[in-house]
Amino acid sequence: EGVFALDPQTGREKWKLPIITMRTVSSPILSNGLVIATTGSGGGGNYVVAVQPGADAQEVYRIKTQAPYVPTPVAQGGLLFLWYEKGIVSCVDAKTGELHWRERIGGNFWTSPIIVGDKLYGISDSGEVVVLAASKEYQLIGRMELGEGTRSTPCVSGGRMYIRTFSHLFSLGGKST
Repeated sequence: EGVFALDPQTGREKWKLPIITMRTVSSPILSNGLVIATTGSGGGGNYVVAVQPGADAQEVYRIKTQAPYVPTPVAQGGLLFLWYEKGIVSCVDAKTGELHWRERIGGNFWTSPIIVGDKLYGISDSGEVVVLAASKEYQLIGRMELGEGTRSTPCVSGGRMYIRTFSHLFSLGGKST
C-alpha cells in the first residue's frame, strides 16, 4: 500500500506513505536521498514515485510516461534511468524527475538494467544486449545478440559480467584463465 521503513532492530514500522495503488514487481532504490519505487500492472497505468523518507515522508515527484513495471530503475551521478518493458529508456534528474531524454530502443525487457562504469546495460527477453551511455545525453554504444532469450538480470563480480540465458551462462570480461 505504499513506501515505508522498518526499524532493523525491532522490525517495527518507522514511517509509511500510502502512495502505491497497484502491484509492485521491481525493487525500490535510494538515490540522492530519495526512495524511488515503481508500481503498475500488465494492463498499464504504471508510475514511478520519488519519496522523501522520514517521519514526515512526502512524495517529491511522480513519472507516469513509459514508467517501468518489472525492471528496477538504476541511478548514478544524479541521473535516474528507467527501462520500460516495451523498449523505451528514459533518463531523468534523480532529484527532480526532470526528463533529460527518452528513446525507443525496441524489444521487450523483463530483466533490470545495470550500470557498469559509464555504461548502462539492458538485455531483452529475446537475448539482445543493448549498451547505452549512462549519461545526461542519449548515446547508443552497441547491441549484441546472445543467441537465445533471458529473463535474468546480469551481474558483475571480479571484473566479469555474468549473463544467464535460458540454457547458458556467459562470463564476459576479466582475465583469461
